Amino acid sequence: MGSSQADKAASHDRIVKNAAARIRSEGIDAVSVSDLMSDAGLTHGGFYRHFDSRDELVVEAVEAALADGSKAAAAAGQLGPGRGLSAVIAGYLSATHRDHPEAGCAVAALPTDVVRATPAARTAYTSQVRRYLELLAELDPDHDSDRAQMTLAALVGGVLLARAVDDQQLSDEILESVARGLRSRAAPASPKAS
Repeated sequence: MGSSQADKAASHDRIVKNAAARIRSEGIDAVSVSDLMSDAGLTHGGFYRHFDSRDELVVEAVEAALADGSKAAAAAGQLGPGRGLSAVIAGYLSATHRDHPEAGCAVAALPTDVVRATPAARTAYTSQVRRYLELLAELDPDHDSDRAQMTLAALVGGVLLARAVDDQQLSDEILESVARGLRSRAAPASPKAS
């Protein structure tokens, strides 16, 4: 690859990375082409060397945000059932995840935005939700897909509520109580007496 092609690829990646962080922290509507190009050290006019439209950038940024934001859960998944599920719960329902949406899970950061996004962005979001559900079912002691759906809903809902309230103590309590509830339900089902 020539130097100009390598530079173009590096600029493209920088724009997408900046957009992915901004989308997670401020929402899809906050993606301003001129701001992103300025952040990347490029002119507004150069945008169309990289993307056909803002929508194309948004889809790439959503995909990048989803991939980047799921790395911690995927790493925790390597620990296997029990420890892996506990690690996912602890990381997802942490103050760090709550306080840094730009670096966190896009599934928690984007649900209300994706509802109004392009079909391609919704497809990317849906694919990531399915991957999380598969991971959570694998980490569930009983491989229970219903419990995986409830776990994902509680993880995402817990983070959303903790981010939305303006009371730090209440926010902390939400994270702690959802984590406690998920950990207590993560134990394998006891065998039924005959």
